[in-house]
Amino acid sequence: MAHSLKQVLARLERLEVLYKISNIVNTTLEPGEVLRLLLQEVVRITNATSGSIAMVDHRKGVLNIETAINIHPRLWKRLKLELGVGVTGHVAWTGKPLRVDNVDEDPYYVRLKSGIKSEMALPMTVNGRVIGVINVDSTRPAAFSEEDEELCIAVANESAKVIETARLHDTLKRQASELEALFTVGRTLIEAGPIEDILQGIVTEGLTLLDGKVCVVMEATGTGELQSWAVAGASRQWHETPPVKIANSLLGQVARNRSVLKIPDVRRHPRFRHPELAEQEGLSSVLAVPVVYQGAVLAVLALFTEEPRRFREPEVRLLQLLANQGAVAIESTRRMERLNRLEESLRVTERFSLLGTLAAEIAHEIRNPITIINLLMHSIEENATHTDQTREDLRIVTSKLERINQIVEQTLGIAKSTETNFKPAQINRLVDELVLFLNYKIQKARIEVVRKLDPRIPEVPMDAGQIQQVLLNMMLNAMQAMEEGGRLTVKTRLGRDRAIGPCVRCTISDTGAGITPEQRARLFDPFYTTREGGTGLGLFIANKLVRRHHGIIRVRSEPGSGSIFSFTLPLVQENTRS
Repeated sequence: MAHSLKQVLARLERLEVLYKISNIVNTTLEPGEVLRLLLQEVVRITNATSGSIAMVDHRKGVLNIETAINIHPRLWKRLKLELGVGVTGHVAWTGKPLRVDNVDEDPYYVRLKSGIKSEMALPMTVNGRVIGVINVDSTRPAAFSEEDEELCIAVANESAKVIETARLHDTLKRQASELEALFTVGRTLIEAGPIEDILQGIVTEGLTLLDGKVCVVMEATGTGELQSWAVAGASRQWHETPPVKIANSLLGQVARNRSVLKIPDVRRHPRFRHPELAEQEGLSSVLAVPVVYQGAVLAVLALFTEEPRRFREPEVRLLQLLANQGAVAIESTRRMERLNRLEESLRVTERFSLLGTLAAEIAHEIRNPITIINLLMHSIEENATHTDQTREDLRIVTSKLERINQIVEQTLGIAKSTETNFKPAQINRLVDELVLFLNYKIQKARIEVVRKLDPRIPEVPMDAGQIQQVLLNMMLNAMQAMEEGGRLTVKTRLGRDRAIGPCVRCTISDTGAGITPEQRARLFDPFYTTREGGTGLGLFIANKLVRRHHGIIRVRSEPGSGSIFSFTLPLVQENTRS
């Protein structure tokens, strides 16, 4: 009876302890605070001299002491226990509790502080997986009983679930932080800025999110090499290292195979080209992923760590997400560079087109009086008596007139090189291509583009380059008329014009300030402009090019009501009609 009463009281005490600990560990979701409160209660109920809780880092294969009681911080703050080493490491490895009555006789014991005689370690397990180890020790030999072990195992099992929940909560907070960082990086891709600044932001975020020592983007150059493009966390010397060959280097393997690279220690890898730099920077493991856009490898993104690390799949995915954002940034910048080159090319073409047109007109105007002067010179030579000197003077004048006429003919020949070359082309496709190329300018100007393109429009005989130039000039003029943003509408449709018959009509309208009647009267005059810094050539050339296509440009506009420019193209050109 007395024995049964003793068992009941022991069970009651056990339930009270478990209830108390349950209340303690459920008071907070902060993992560090949960562990501290748990250890404090375990040391109390076992009457231990000191204690610690170590959590398993499965990524690195070590135990990190997270909290301790009555052990000096300098003894455990930076201590990392390998799985299987020491009493704590043995319990973490086997998942079984261990009581040591005399530490001097135990093969697993590793002395952390003097005076300890006995020790007990208990695994914290969730779904059969050890997440940590509770360790208590005492200056008394055989200080821990079987009942202490049973009670602490129950405490460990009860607490492990709560701690795992707290760690999960902490993981979710970290993932939320990662998503926020990815969003921040993504937002920088939309904003204008040098590619170096955008990539620098990506490597800086990668360093923070993945807890690395150095993060680098290495560009895949056209010469078959990888060279540093953006670096975070490294010394100046890193920037001065020469490029490495893609064909035979460790990081080049990532570019060659478009694969993920995970190396535990680059300093000892035979294909890592700068082991001395790794030693100097204190680098150990590396995780590298390719930066790929539409099948082409643009660069390699690599993360180096200070300590050996087994990279997990979520870390690989996170680095790959950053690499994908880097690919978009690189390609967007290169596309902008191509757009700028295209715009400049079109502007140059525009100037040469104008010069050709003006040259042809000037040459034509000069040729008429030259012809008359030549006739008069022949008449003078036939009807007048001249001295030798006069005849020589007339000969020189005649030769110079012939020279002028040759120059005029050459000028007209050059001007003919700008003649329109008619080939079937789709105007809707030209509109789509221009909207794509102007996309950056459109977004920056806060302009909404509306396309109303009739899908029934067939291919029409035209010089595609010249009509694209007409569209570009009109769209840029419309955008410049909307300094505060607005709506630009491009519309195509089939129609019939009284002057040219069946045609395609293209209309470009804006919601800008509009044009006065006086301005409308001079819109197509050369060098007339209402915009500061404008050349006054855009609409003049557009009008010339549309006329070459036997089309007509029209404009409707009122001040304050925007403008509507339209031009027509015949479905059949005169020189192609049967």
